[in-house]
Amino acid sequence: MMKSFRHSADERNSSKVLKLRMKLGAAGYGVYLMILERLAAENDLRATLDYDVLAYDFHVEAEFVRQVVEDFDLFEIDIEAETFSHEGLMEQKPAKFKREVKEKQLDKFIERQAKDEYLLDNLEGNFNMPRVQIKGIMHSSFRDEILSNYTRIPPAETLRTLLYNHLESLRE
Repeated sequence: MMKSFRHSADERNSSKVLKLRMKLGAAGYGVYLMILERLAAENDLRATLDYDVLAYDFHVEAEFVRQVVEDFDLFEIDIEAETFSHEGLMEQKPAKFKREVKEKQLDKFIERQAKDEYLLDNLEGNFNMPRVQIKGIMHSSFRDEILSNYTRIPPAETLRTLLYNHLESLRE
C-alpha cells in the first residue's frame, strides 16, 4: 500500500489520457484518478476486475468504469487472474517491492497451472514426465528462469508457451 503517489503535472495531456478525456470528458479523467488511488491503496497495487464495485464507489455506471480501464491502454490487465494494475504506480515502488509483487504474480500462475488437470495430462503425455516432476520444475527452475529473465511477468498465455519451451529444453 502506498500512502501517496506521484503523477505528472501534465498527465491530462498524455496521448492516452487525452483520448480518454476526448471520449469520456472530465468525468472519465476523474474516474481514472480515483482508480489510481484505489490501486495505490492495495497491498500489491492490483485490483480485481469488478466494475460493479468500482462503479458503486465512484457513483458512475459499471460500463463507464470498464471503458476507463479497458479502452485506452492506461492499465495492465491480467485476464486470467481477473486483475489490473498501472505501470506508473508499479514503477514508483522500491525494487524489493516490485520483486515481491512479481514473485506473487508468478506463484499464482504456477499454482493455477499445477491444479489444471487437463494441462498436467497434456504435459505428462508430451514430455513423458510424471506430474510430480512437472510440478517440481514449475516451482523451481521454470520459476527461477522467469524471475531472472523478465522485468515484468508476461501474460498467462505467454507464460504457458515459456513453460512448454522450458520443459522442451530439459528434454534435450
